[in-house]
Amino acid sequence: MKTMIKTIGFDMDGVIIDHTEPKMRLAAKRGFSLTPEQTPSSVIREHIPEPALRELLEELYEDPGIALHSPLLPGAAEGLARVKASGIPFYLISRRRNPEVAVQILKKQGLWPAYFTEANAFFVKEPIDKEVHARRLGVTDYVDDEIRILNVLASVKNKFLFDQHGIFPHVHEFSRVNNWTELLGKLL
Repeated sequence: MKTMIKTIGFDMDGVIIDHTEPKMRLAAKRGFSLTPEQTPSSVIREHIPEPALRELLEELYEDPGIALHSPLLPGAAEGLARVKASGIPFYLISRRRNPEVAVQILKKQGLWPAYFTEANAFFVKEPIDKEVHARRLGVTDYVDDEIRILNVLASVKNKFLFDQHGIFPHVHEFSRVNNWTELLGKLL
């Protein structure tokens, strides 16, 4: 029987990159007022109807003039430095239609090529594609901010729900963390 080596997978948006303020600004531009707690991907759909939401997300993720202004989540850079220093293999597996913009964001934030490169960063289209990559790479621990994505990752033993706004206290099927300090305490 093959022994699994601890291998970490990270989502990008909502785990490494913080889109809270840009989502609030883009929503306001469309006439919607959001609180930070209403901005996570799994919640925003309840507050902004289609097609306004689709337009907002396309602008947020596809327009470099907006996308490049999203900051890192507090502690993300230091956390990635600690993960890298630990020697534990790690990957970025993110749903992005436009990988070029994602790489630009990572470069601007000093994470590409310091932590992520073509060798350990994968941009996919569908949630199930995250499972395909996680399985192929032997990911044992995965961090995402969406419950529905974590539910798809059948091959991943340890799933972490990154809940920066503390809106999922009722979720017990995953290890819930609110920040990078908590996350590192469970990962390392």
